[in-house]
Amino acid sequence: MEMPDVKQKWPNSINEVTIGATKEEGGTRSHIITIGGANTLPFLYLEGSIPHPPVIAMEVWDVTPPDWPEELRKHFSEVWDDPGKWAKKCVDEFEADLI
Repeated sequence: MEMPDVKQKWPNSINEVTIGATKEEGGTRSHIITIGGANTLPFLYLEGSIPHPPVIAMEVWDVTPPDWPEELRKHFSEVWDDPGKWAKKCVDEFEADLI
């Protein structure tokens, strides 16, 4: 039995956004991150193009989170009083692309 082709084509693409600028572009960053540009839903590679891989962005607060669940407390409680250390942990330990 042959499977029917159920691929869907999308008429538009998601807007591309580039964050950061290198020295050659007049900025101060060592690299840039570009997101968007896909003309299909996430991870449906056979239905369209996804020109930029997904990135991981993490949020850092300047106040101690008052009601975080225990699972998050285990990972962040030692740094959430210092936004700099918190951001460094996000990059070094969790490999965040954006803060």
